[in-house]
Amino acid sequence: MSLLSPPVWAIHIASVTEWTLAIILVWRLGAVLGRTDVQRLSVAMLPHWGAGLCVLAWHATNDATDLMWIPQTHELLTLVGSVGLAVAALHLREWVRRCPRFVFAATAVATLTVGGFLLARAWLPYGGTRGAMIQSAGLAYVCFVAFLAINRRWDREAFNAQTIVGYGLLILFVAVTIALSIVARTVYRAPSLTHVDWLHGLAEGTMTVANLVLVLGLRRALRAPTEAAPAAAATTATA
Repeated sequence: MSLLSPPVWAIHIASVTEWTLAIILVWRLGAVLGRTDVQRLSVAMLPHWGAGLCVLAWHATNDATDLMWIPQTHELLTLVGSVGLAVAALHLREWVRRCPRFVFAATAVATLTVGGFLLARAWLPYGGTRGAMIQSAGLAYVCFVAFLAINRRWDREAFNAQTIVGYGLLILFVAVTIALSIVARTVYRAPSLTHVDWLHGLAEGTMTVANLVLVLGLRRALRAPTEAAPAAAATTATA
């Protein structure tokens, strides 16, 4: 019997599907705007997509303890994805133009961080790096959202406020998941959050809502250039 009920499976699949759509929409937004810097952010979203597939695969095995390489891969992809998103946000054109030295230094730190963890995973026991890796991934993702928000002050073309809120709501998902995991272990005496189905569904539902906000924000951003073109043409004709 699966640890996940059908509704919780549906929520998980919806989250991954929405993130997939978001990747496609960011790429299309970059193409419409003619901006490779925006498209690079789409590519940086791919490791998180892979991490989501790892979660689905591990739940399909009922979180089998003899297949721990699956959650370990998920953690690595989450770190690479969060750091990659932060770096991609820093390489949006206004950041590069206004703060080139900071962009260079932060990119170097990000590269050394990921490289250091990869070496540590290769040579040290798994448990010795897990906590630091998760914390570093979380910090990198917070930086990513902050970089996008700052970029919004300079560059209104790339990402609208709703899109940034959608990315930011994933921080809420992490906070809710941590809190509910503590409840599952202390109140229900469960081995993990997965073993308390309704709590698991509530936590994962936060991600589904966040990704939905993100997708809708990107769809709105894609409509803006096409709506602006007829308006500009009408203004020119009137003039």
